[in-house]
Amino acid sequence: MHPYRTFPDRQFWNRAVSPKPWADVFMGQAGKFRLTSAEPIASAGSCFARRIAEHLRAWGYNYELYESCHPLMAARAADYGYGVFSCRYGNIYTARQLRQLFEEALGLRAPIMHFAKLKDGGVIDLMRPNLGKASFGSVEEAHADRLHHLSRVREMIMQMSAFVFTLGLTEAWCDPVRDVVYGSHPGVFVDMDVGDHIRPVNFDYEQVLQDMEQAFGLLARHGRDGGPRVILTVSPVGLAATHQDDHVLSATSYSKSVLRAVAGKLAASFPQVDYFPSFEIFSLSPSFGQFLADDLRDVNVRGVEVAMRVFTEMFLAEASAAANSKPISPPPAAAPAEDHNLAEAECDEIANAFFAKRR
Repeated sequence: MHPYRTFPDRQFWNRAVSPKPWADVFMGQAGKFRLTSAEPIASAGSCFARRIAEHLRAWGYNYELYESCHPLMAARAADYGYGVFSCRYGNIYTARQLRQLFEEALGLRAPIMHFAKLKDGGVIDLMRPNLGKASFGSVEEAHADRLHHLSRVREMIMQMSAFVFTLGLTEAWCDPVRDVVYGSHPGVFVDMDVGDHIRPVNFDYEQVLQDMEQAFGLLARHGRDGGPRVILTVSPVGLAATHQDDHVLSATSYSKSVLRAVAGKLAASFPQVDYFPSFEIFSLSPSFGQFLADDLRDVNVRGVEVAMRVFTEMFLAEASAAANSKPISPPPAAAPAEDHNLAEAECDEIANAFFAKRR
């Protein structure tokens, strides 16, 4: 018997790719597990992760906000960075950042208190440098808010039954003196003397894999019922800028290749971990870039719609069964026609390209 004879159609290029429109290529693929609308679901990651959170809310799933603002501030919640992710951590680009945050929240390392004063007198938390339009009024306020934030992350770890994490980058900035990793160099957001001890780091496959395995171990030990099920994605959004001595396209290729390989390894190794092919939908050459924005870096509205349709079929059993009906609540409004770059608005990393824009 031919060894490929019993394989399903999705494992053959001439059946699964060649005869289909690109928007339908991944349709029909089932995830390892299905999420129910009642279970608490949380998410974190790079800017693309926000799209999945919006989609879960639109279909009436229990996307949990473990950190919310005071009711008196509800009208300005977005200005203060609430509601973007399950907790108010902003974008988490690397596996090391996720592991670092979990260790802080669970008391396995001291809380990182690194703040900076702005010219207008406000204070920002350099671990969450872009929480919205507003800064803290004082260092004391920033300190208290970080402790509260970590307590909410701890609650999320202990209560969520499913976790969606989008791997974004391998590049980061580290401070060996403080033993801290930043998502963005502090100097990107504030004009301050941060010393000459902050160094660029580009994590390799083994480092990213180890960080994710450590994070999964923390979830298993401290989470409910042995830890949540995890859906991993790799952000299709390219690097805004690279600190490596390399072309930004080559740096992007390295970063996404490492993250995709790690995600595949983790999904193959852990029964409670699955992979969602967002990176493939947007970035593989057979797509002809049709789901990318005009800058060929960010993603466009149509691409997000296709990706979320695939996500629904893979993981959202109740929504998939009702695919011919309207969502329980309206999906997020599409970006204005003149704004094709959906990721730019909430990505801290776009600030890395400031000097290129200024030239």
